[in-house]
Amino acid sequence: MSDVFGDFPGKLRPLFKPSRYKILYGGRGGAKSWGIARALLLQGVDRPLRILCARETQKSISDSVHYLLKGQIESLGLSGFYNVLKSEITGANGTTFIFAGIRQNVSNIKSYESVDICWVEEAQNVSKASWEVLIPTIRKPGTEISVSFNLSWRRTTRTSGS
Repeated sequence: MSDVFGDFPGKLRPLFKPSRYKILYGGRGGAKSWGIARALLLQGVDRPLRILCARETQKSISDSVHYLLKGQIESLGLSGFYNVLKSEITGANGTTFIFAGIRQNVSNIKSYESVDICWVEEAQNVSKASWEVLIPTIRKPGTEISVSFNLSWRRTTRTSGS
């Protein structure tokens, strides 16, 4: 992992340290999703993990981070370790990435209690009701919840006339 670790911007290196919550926010193109994807893939090589990749609404796998993870697997040279299936990604050691929308799967989300890490993408869209179901579900000792969201605001510039 140390060879790849050098590719990480300093601000993303805490993704490799254990913490109940890991929250990344900022504008588009800030490497948040890229960093979380890479960190999770590398951690999944080190030890078997069950990783839930969630978002508020996911109507199909194409709405998920599946494609991003697939690209990072190729970029990291981990194609021999990870098997990219249509609706999940599995590792040679038992690591599994699963994908779900929270709002449309509230009853199913409760069955994900054996998850080690939950990555919530586009968290700015997640409702309070969804958080109230998700957070207590990810409860096994040592579990983590990684959250990435975009902050968007409109910068207003005022000019004064003379």
